[in-house]
Amino acid sequence: MNKLAIAALALGLASPALAADLPNRYNSPQNDYYAPPPVFTWTGLYAGLNGALAAGRFSNGGNAAFGNSFGGLGGLTAGYNYQSGSLLVGAEGDFAFGSAQGSGVFNNTAAGNGQVQNIDTARVRFGYIYDHFLFYVTGGYAGGNVHGSVIDTSANPNLLISQSQYLNGWTIGTGVEVAVTNHISVKGEYLFTQLGGNNFFNGTRDQLNSGLNLNLIRVGANYRF
Repeated sequence: MNKLAIAALALGLASPALAADLPNRYNSPQNDYYAPPPVFTWTGLYAGLNGALAAGRFSNGGNAAFGNSFGGLGGLTAGYNYQSGSLLVGAEGDFAFGSAQGSGVFNNTAAGNGQVQNIDTARVRFGYIYDHFLFYVTGGYAGGNVHGSVIDTSANPNLLISQSQYLNGWTIGTGVEVAVTNHISVKGEYLFTQLGGNNFFNGTRDQLNSGLNLNLIRVGANYRF
């Protein structure tokens, strides 16, 4: 067999192997399918934590006895959002506990102290969405437990009274929430809360009716499921 025939035979044997190594339109990387990332949405259930600076004043007869309230509250948040285009509607509830208190002097010699021990709200939210930002207004029910105490050294015998009452009212506010990831968001909001009056120390010379006006400057973090 001459050299030319040997070369032709070698080329013929190599051709199938070379062809197998060449890319084709079925195996080409350009034809691989990659699933697109999920579209971000605010719709769904969420839960998280909140913390607030609380400042305000006791109203009605409580203003003289309990004065202005100041302190901090923190707790839990849960809610549900529904997004349609750039608009959002949702429902949110939260529970925050801590201490926001004040003091005063009334009936000349009686020293009083009032302490906000918790604030609960159940609210609706209406928002506008821009990119991963949610701008919203909110409002609804609010309630809170207030502990009042008084020391009256001019009474005979001296009075030392302590009592807690739950006050009911409403809240309204606004805020902004930012989606950090598809599941985690952070927010800042302002709520004005007004709670109606309730009676304290009935049957004593220091009985009074107290309500509460409270400003909450709050931050929070939520996880969307």
